[in-house]
Amino acid sequence: MRGMTCRGLVLLVALSGACSSPTTPTPTPTPTPTPTPPPPPVPDPPTLACPAPVTAGTTSAAGTAVTFTTPSASGGQAPVEVACTPASGSTFPIGATTVQCTATDSLSRSASCSFSVTVARTPQLTLTKFLAFGDSITAGEVTFPVTGIIPQRGDTPSFRLQLVPSASYPTVLKNLMTARYTAQASIVTVINEGIAGEKARDPLTLTRFAQAVSTYRPDVVLLMHGYNDIVDSSVISDTVNAVDRMAAEARNRRVGRVFIGNLAPPRPGGRNTIPTSTVLAFNERLQRAAAGEGAVYVDIYSALLPNVNANIGVDGLHPTEIGYRKIAETFLAAIQANLEVR
Repeated sequence: MRGMTCRGLVLLVALSGACSSPTTPTPTPTPTPTPTPPPPPVPDPPTLACPAPVTAGTTSAAGTAVTFTTPSASGGQAPVEVACTPASGSTFPIGATTVQCTATDSLSRSASCSFSVTVARTPQLTLTKFLAFGDSITAGEVTFPVTGIIPQRGDTPSFRLQLVPSASYPTVLKNLMTARYTAQASIVTVINEGIAGEKARDPLTLTRFAQAVSTYRPDVVLLMHGYNDIVDSSVISDTVNAVDRMAAEARNRRVGRVFIGNLAPPRPGGRNTIPTSTVLAFNERLQRAAAGEGAVYVDIYSALLPNVNANIGVDGLHPTEIGYRKIAETFLAAIQANLEVR
């Protein structure tokens, strides 16, 4: 190739690139590094708010299962788990139990709270069918003063007696019992067999009593009789014996329990007031008779005495509506003490 001119080399240049001017390569730009994002902020530790105290009732001595809403945690690093001890749905015993709840997040941080679960024993009766037997004070006669009529004796106001069944102690007693024994409200019964003017000593009274027990077949008999008899103090013994025979009749007919209420105190100044000494003598004898029959003696006299003017009407004998309620409450207290499930 000696002596060949550059012109002669055109073909070779075209083929080999010889004699071309050198080309400077374009530098590749260095990428700008992406900045690292800052780590997310760490949330505050969890907090936990427990529900208000929980109450429940049961008729079982072993307690009852109680459900409650498990509290929700606020804050914390997810996931946040909440657990309570005892857990919702557990059986809680009678009384108060403290429930401890704890919220724990994924960073092992925790928060706690507590609340109480109180289980009460729902009151229950062992016997639920009652027969109230007696005279007008069982029937529910109430004394109403009458104006415009000249009193027949001294300053004693005139009055009239009116039967008010809704005010009678058997009706009030049933209402009190259904309110207390809610689980048995549909089966608690109080039958009112009071008849105004009846005497305990009348032979027909024992016959009527036996028929009532045979007809109704009560679990319990509530006896309160004798007001119409002891206007003559000489018959106290006979009257107590008559009540005693009724209690014996109930026992012989397999009545579960007999309650005997004594006579209420007289209101001083009443027109039909029985002397206090006579009432006390009757009540004392009646208490001994009740003990002899294994009956529960219910002290109506002491219950009504402190507020006798409000409890006994202007006739001095028949209770007011307030007095009838007090009689019902006194019988209820005796029933609670003797017939309530423990």
